[in-house]
Amino acid sequence: MMKITFLGTGVSVPFENRAQSSILVEEDCRILIDVGCGCMLRLEQAGVDVCDIDAICLTHNHLDHNGDLLNILKARWLNCTEKLQIYAPEGTRFFLESLLEAYPYLRSKLKFDVFEVKKFKVGNLNFKVMPTIHSIESQAYIIDDTVVVSGDTRAFAELISSECRYMIHELSLPFNYPSDYHTTPENLKENLKFCRAEKIFLVHLYPQTHAVKEEIIRFLDFDAEVVDDLQSVKA
Repeated sequence: MMKITFLGTGVSVPFENRAQSSILVEEDCRILIDVGCGCMLRLEQAGVDVCDIDAICLTHNHLDHNGDLLNILKARWLNCTEKLQIYAPEGTRFFLESLLEAYPYLRSKLKFDVFEVKKFKVGNLNFKVMPTIHSIESQAYIIDDTVVVSGDTRAFAELISSECRYMIHELSLPFNYPSDYHTTPENLKENLKFCRAEKIFLVHLYPQTHAVKEEIIRFLDFDAEVVDDLQSVKA
């Protein structure tokens, strides 16, 4: 059975001591989906060593989703020898090479491979990638047709209609905002008619969205929940 732990449910601004975006997926392997700032601390609090991570999947290369990537790679260099698999959107290999220009002492020490592919397998878990609607190259992950992780995106029918039990979807913005590169309650609700999931877990809410979360849940009229850091669910 797959276990999902919400390590970080926050955004780019401090709020309620939430870490930035990060999700731990455990089955016969351990996979991080996004590694925003605070991920490594949350991993320790969850009792998981960075050396026990088999792969990292990035939805996109914004700081609140990849800010702890170099920290994790450095910690693994200091504590273990295994190469880390990184799955990510096109351009990530170039991004990491550019980042290491600022930290040249790490270049020969960090051990990782970057895969910019649309389908892959880690342990027994099968992953499919779907491009999403954001301000840079971004992608959602569909895991064993059981769990979907949206990353940052506007809600859209193709993703919402994915076969899954649980959907983990961002809800950055409150009512009456334009839904260009992020999701609003109105944008999500208009797509729920396509939803096959039993339940939606809502993450990545800005403070002004948290302030009206009860109203949003009533408005959606769906089995939806705003989750907290370190909350877990089995799928």
